[in-house]
Amino acid sequence: MGTGFVSTTVVAVIFLVSCCWAITPVWKRAEDGRLSVSVPDFPGTQNVTVTVNKDYGQEVIVFIPNKSADNTWRTVIEGISKNDVIGYVIEYRLPDTHHRVTGSYSPEAEESETGLTLGSEHYLRRRATTVFYDDFSSGHIDSKKWTHDIMAVGMGHFQIWSPESRNSYVKNGILYIKPTLTTDRFGSDIMNHGTIDVKHVWGACRPVWGSDSCVTHDKQNRPVMSALLRSSGAIKYGKVEVVAKLPKGDWLWPAIWMMPKESHYGGWPQSGEIDIMEAMGNLHMKHPNGLSVGADCDHSTIHYGNGRDGTAHARHGEQYRLHGTTFGDAFHTFWLDWTESHIRIGVDDHTVLTVNTPSQGFWNEAHLQGNNIWAHGGKSAPFDRPFYLILNVAVGGGFFWDGYINTPYKRPWSNGNNDYYEFWQNRHLWLPTWHGEDTAMKVKSVKMQQY
Repeated sequence: MGTGFVSTTVVAVIFLVSCCWAITPVWKRAEDGRLSVSVPDFPGTQNVTVTVNKDYGQEVIVFIPNKSADNTWRTVIEGISKNDVIGYVIEYRLPDTHHRVTGSYSPEAEESETGLTLGSEHYLRRRATTVFYDDFSSGHIDSKKWTHDIMAVGMGHFQIWSPESRNSYVKNGILYIKPTLTTDRFGSDIMNHGTIDVKHVWGACRPVWGSDSCVTHDKQNRPVMSALLRSSGAIKYGKVEVVAKLPKGDWLWPAIWMMPKESHYGGWPQSGEIDIMEAMGNLHMKHPNGLSVGADCDHSTIHYGNGRDGTAHARHGEQYRLHGTTFGDAFHTFWLDWTESHIRIGVDDHTVLTVNTPSQGFWNEAHLQGNNIWAHGGKSAPFDRPFYLILNVAVGGGFFWDGYINTPYKRPWSNGNNDYYEFWQNRHLWLPTWHGEDTAMKVKSVKMQQY
């Protein structure tokens, strides 16, 4: 449903010199397929300009210098099909103020007089089919909707991926993903002596990189247990909305992200990755430039490339910060709007990251060397295949760059072979910041829709 069309955005800019008025454009489709837009006149309006932003940023500007006989500003927009996406931004300026109205036109509403749907500006309204939804009203984690990772090595961080109810559970219609201490499950000496074989303990191991992530021994045992859940539903183009409250506590790393259902173009990052949200639980973490990167900061990123090193791995990332509060103090809606022409990621009514599909493709945009592994894919490859959703809370790891400044103590591990045990030895620093269920990511609902 999401393939084979060009995303088109229509922006109407109106300059007024009178008072504030309600603006209701009227959209109509002619028999020949052309789309006309009429904007009501207001005293003092001098002209109206409609800008059509086509695929890859190409602009067609239609200037309307004169009103029509019925006192409306009207134009016909060529080359827009019924599958195109039309959003509008109307700006009008008074002597001392500047006002902005946003909305969108839906092809589904063409039979109505206006065909107008007002809505949040964070993504445009499109025809979409819900392919996955969970509000956790069942009171339990539905195994038909979610699969737990089971690993003794939690993707290189300081946690085991556990399927146990102590680490993921539903309470009062809320999904909790909560880290706990490994010693609480396996005994006080497990970080010094003993083996953790997850297949033996839980009957399965679902490794990412091979069987070496299924068993650990002695000081290589991970000091924390947590959970990672993968959705059974997947989409190729569409929108995702996750309503969640993030954990608070030093070195907690919650994430809402997407991975390809199959490694069609190869292993990571060749087949792409979409990080809707990553955050840090630290309350006092700053970048060397002074900006906070802790629990009040939301990170959104996409990854792609031909290898893991810096010359073969590309990314686009942005951050959004709250002021005077954190993402652990209230529920927020983390969302993705993904089409063949763009990836937009945001939280609530804020767009954090926008990546438009490059006209020459992501391979050339990233200046990658060698044969283009996405040459036989779509124009948005590798972001042209089905992706599923992941919810997890990790602990420690490379997301916490050693240049960040944590107060009142520095990062409690080095990048060595024994950093798991080093982190555990320094638990007197971080464990006092972990307070009950504040350490959990709480998820109220998950919705995935296919365009």
